Amino acid sequence: MPLKNPYFSVVMPTYNRAQFLPLAIKSVLKQTFDDFELIVSNGGSTDNTKNVVADFNDPRIRYIESKVKLDIGDNYQIALNEAKGEYITFLGDDDAFISTMLDRVYQIIKSSKAEIVSFKFCNYYQEDYVETDGTTISPNSLFIPSHTGELNEFNAKRAMELLYNVHGLNKANWARKFSFPVLANAVYHHEIFSRIKRIKEHLFASTPADMYLASAVFYVVDSYFCLDEPMLVWTRWSGNSTASPQKKGNGLRRHYENLLNGNTLKATPLKFALPLNCSINAILQAKEDFKDESRVDWVLYFKAIHFDLMSLREIGVNVTREFEEFESVLASYSPEFQTEVRREILDYSGTLKQRLKTKLPSVVNFLRRISKFRSTHDSKIISGCNVGFNNVLEAAGYINQHKTNNHES
Repeated sequence: MPLKNPYFSVVMPTYNRAQFLPLAIKSVLKQTFDDFELIVSNGGSTDNTKNVVADFNDPRIRYIESKVKLDIGDNYQIALNEAKGEYITFLGDDDAFISTMLDRVYQIIKSSKAEIVSFKFCNYYQEDYVETDGTTISPNSLFIPSHTGELNEFNAKRAMELLYNVHGLNKANWARKFSFPVLANAVYHHEIFSRIKRIKEHLFASTPADMYLASAVFYVVDSYFCLDEPMLVWTRWSGNSTASPQKKGNGLRRHYENLLNGNTLKATPLKFALPLNCSINAILQAKEDFKDESRVDWVLYFKAIHFDLMSLREIGVNVTREFEEFESVLASYSPEFQTEVRREILDYSGTLKQRLKTKLPSVVNFLRRISKFRSTHDSKIISGCNVGFNNVLEAAGYINQHKTNNHES
């Protein structure tokens, strides 16, 4: 008889991360729900990644490798093509799932018939890190967002409105318990990928690789379930693509230009390669591919980009070129449009930190409460030195132990 396909596939592309990979793999193998496969796709590593995976000697791991270096999008696509599970999720090679993640999602799927379930995530800071409010966070710290444990359903149209709102493309009323799917913080029915591939064969061709899919899923599902509970720990360090102390000056731009590999952004008025602009470009590319005629508020786009550039400059990223391009492109629009953009920019004038307190209270306010995780579930940051974790896997275990001790579902 043919072997039964697993219920879940966990897709893990990797490249030269042998020192981090064991923790990510262990977080999957420790899952309390065991009907899964783990696909580790080695995108041409030059370190001992193959031996690291082989040392686990676990039949649930399927290992594939390329003899040449793959870009991150190709590695994701190749790994996804190998997945046999009814539901599919992804995990970064330096991140960790909480051990009850698959079990929790399985129960949600069975009770709601959900095709896609997203969940909140925590940030584990492996080294000194500068967040967008300019605050340096100490190594071996864990940021846990506020959460209620509730499950919330959004129809696809509302979810798309909220995704646009997050990226400064409309003025939709915000829903606090919404989180959009960026690969590892969501589980997808395998048919979702088949539907998207009828329109776009390569799901990860955009930069960043996760943002096209984050938008495209809402064109092929009717509803979207968000679990207001952290089930994933993302590692924040200088090897990530987000702004950090190690990417001051021109480093962040060079990183994204390398990811674009000579390609130019096509869907945004501004073409520079910085994270927010690249993300918006991927979202708008999906809009074009799926022939979505909903309106984009381009005034808000320029406002969001201006605010992002101010934020990056505040933490030491050299954005002189980007501000010059901003002014040059804006000058090509009508005087009325320019006036409206300037008015919007003035509306949020003031110090960067004051604005961030309004926009991102969880990023600023938790820094005042460096203490043990209390049952109030307020956002806060935990020092591993104080509570006994020393890496991303142990941080995931800390979260899970707290939930168990408090009898949370």
